[in-house]
Amino acid sequence: MTFLHAIVLVQLQRIEGARTVYSIYHLLKGKKSSQTIQDAHLFNLGVFFQTFPNLQRNVFDEIIHDLYQNGFITQQDELKFVLSEKGCQELAVFFEKDTFPSYLNGLKYQDVGIIFWRRLTLFVQVLSNSIHDIQKYYPIVRDPDTQIWIKSFLKQSQFSKQEISIKLFHELSSIFKQEPPEKPELFLIRLTGNQQVGLTIEQSAEYFGMEYTEYWYRFIHLLHFMLGTILQNNSEYPLLFSLIKDSHQSVPLTNSTKETYLLLKNGHSIQEVAILRKLKTNTIEDHVIEILLNQVDLDVSPYLSKELETEIIQTAAIVGKKKLKPIKEVIQEVSYFQIRLALAKNKGNGNELN
Repeated sequence: MTFLHAIVLVQLQRIEGARTVYSIYHLLKGKKSSQTIQDAHLFNLGVFFQTFPNLQRNVFDEIIHDLYQNGFITQQDELKFVLSEKGCQELAVFFEKDTFPSYLNGLKYQDVGIIFWRRLTLFVQVLSNSIHDIQKYYPIVRDPDTQIWIKSFLKQSQFSKQEISIKLFHELSSIFKQEPPEKPELFLIRLTGNQQVGLTIEQSAEYFGMEYTEYWYRFIHLLHFMLGTILQNNSEYPLLFSLIKDSHQSVPLTNSTKETYLLLKNGHSIQEVAILRKLKTNTIEDHVIEILLNQVDLDVSPYLSKELETEIIQTAAIVGKKKLKPIKEVIQEVSYFQIRLALAKNKGNGNELN
């Protein structure tokens, strides 16, 4: 069983057959839809969001096939699977041997990790070649936005490239002295500098004697640890913080949801927003749920009274929170949207919506 097989098993265990396997596929890819974002929150799967963005559909299908053939999962319904007793046992044993990546937080960091890695790797290459007076070389990162950002940063900096190099060295050294969850070499071996070409993911995995997906997740785990350390102590890491401060957002709403949020905050109703944005009312309702799950301040009292909210939460505690239908069967006059609102508002108290 590969590391990715184990990660998929963890997610299937938490979903418990309430979603198809492709909800996991979309989550690993980082699909920025309201449904996938909601699933990440409501099934406590946010840590895995966008942690395997290059995953191909046929590879994912093979993983599900392998898990099924080995008896780790059983089929409940079309495209819906749950862990077997054997699967639960294998998963427990797997993470006794390979520690679960506790600093992983894909939903929080999303594209920030990609941007940070691209900027840092090109930054290191440019600085390394500059202090060795090398003018001509192939940039390790071909992304135009990254190249423009590096050029702009260096042009605006009051420090010389030599001084910046020293500061960067000290900041990276400081982070790696903070008891990182993985070996710093997992990260450092991929950096490119003068007369040194960083290893690819495949080469790095082979170098450390790891299976490919294990190396990938341990690399991402270390990257997320670094991001968390930088963001929590940005005054101690001003240079590294500058690499992400324009891309990090404390509340990771999708772009479409942000537009909806601004209109709602300006006093428009859900129906009015749907008309203004030329979207279905259901789509705007999805946006509202996403906003609440991200604990963004939004007044939903026009759609949900405090009394009804309390009744929904009490009913959910009795009949369960995995499905909306059992709650509605008890409180017949309530709408599905109102149920979703109540559960989303109370997610912090252990309530989940599926």
